[in-house]
Amino acid sequence: MTRKMHEEKTSLGPWLYWSLLIIVTLSFGLINVPYHATEVMGANGYLAIPVALVLAIPPLAAIYQVMKRFPALNLLQAGLKITGPFCGRLCGLGYLTVLLLLLVLFTRDRVNLIKDYLLPNTPLSALTITYLLSAGYLASRGIETISRLASFVVLPILIVLLLMAVGVLPEINVNRLRPVFHPDLKLYLPGGLSVLYSFAPLAIFALVTPYLRGIQRKIPRYTGGALLVLVFYYMLFTVGVIGTFGSEHGRNHAFPALEMVRAMEYPYLLLEQAGLFMIIVWNTLALVGSGFIYYVVALGFSQILGLLDYKRLVWVLLPVKYFLVLYPQNMGETRELLEYAANYGWIPFFGLPVFYYLCALVLRKGEDGR
Repeated sequence: MTRKMHEEKTSLGPWLYWSLLIIVTLSFGLINVPYHATEVMGANGYLAIPVALVLAIPPLAAIYQVMKRFPALNLLQAGLKITGPFCGRLCGLGYLTVLLLLLVLFTRDRVNLIKDYLLPNTPLSALTITYLLSAGYLASRGIETISRLASFVVLPILIVLLLMAVGVLPEINVNRLRPVFHPDLKLYLPGGLSVLYSFAPLAIFALVTPYLRGIQRKIPRYTGGALLVLVFYYMLFTVGVIGTFGSEHGRNHAFPALEMVRAMEYPYLLLEQAGLFMIIVWNTLALVGSGFIYYVVALGFSQILGLLDYKRLVWVLLPVKYFLVLYPQNMGETRELLEYAANYGWIPFFGLPVFYYLCALVLRKGEDGR
């Protein structure tokens, strides 16, 4: 077992846990989920979201069962107990490497948005350094600081997003949402898989389960509540994009949810630049979400490798992330890589907990404190 180095002696209460769930997951799923939801199912793309929810529940249940068997350990630490040091470290390193690469891709996507919509004359390298330093500083402060920041912004962000989505209603053409149900039922499973990535950040909380021991019995209830909120917002924005642009034209935009907000018109204009406000809200989401993912990546590598504490690894990983973020040559190449991430990136995050749980059942690990 790797030694514990500078792990925080803290715990998350129900509100902090719920807030962090919402913020981190929305930050990775909301802005692009309409693009992927319409890829397979077209005008019925919003129905892919509840299908994805159903697919996400069994892996989340597996994470909870592993937590019950190893309440003092996170998923990667439990894997060392279940499969042995060699296999556990190998799986953990693969898991963390994929997580790091996904974080890099989504970081580049956010930086592209800031450059295209806000600061077109600013060098990409300058925006990347600023973003990574901000996320790195937040990550180095630890999970308690990140969760408290999430709890502070979650309600204002949810209210603003709801008001923006309601403001789009006059722009929606219901004819673009028909038929309500697609006649080919074989498309529902591929449609759900195409947006399953939007729930994948929930699985990453398997890396911080030791901080949830005090609310273990409440986790299913609060996770279920978070899932309902996520499905509501995902479907709301997907319906808005399809109803505003149509399923085919909506995919012509790199950020269809943002373009939907920019297309709205208020009869009594209190906010002239709704799109700008949406960018600010989304970047707040993105920064907190990135800070959390950056934190768990550094924490995971620290626990698996046992070399440095996570606070130092945050800054050691920063130049690595910087060069990886600049690797895609343009937005088109970034979108192509993001397609692969959306289609396959959820596999290790949902697959590893299921694998470990099945191994724990077969090998009878974690029973009676073993």
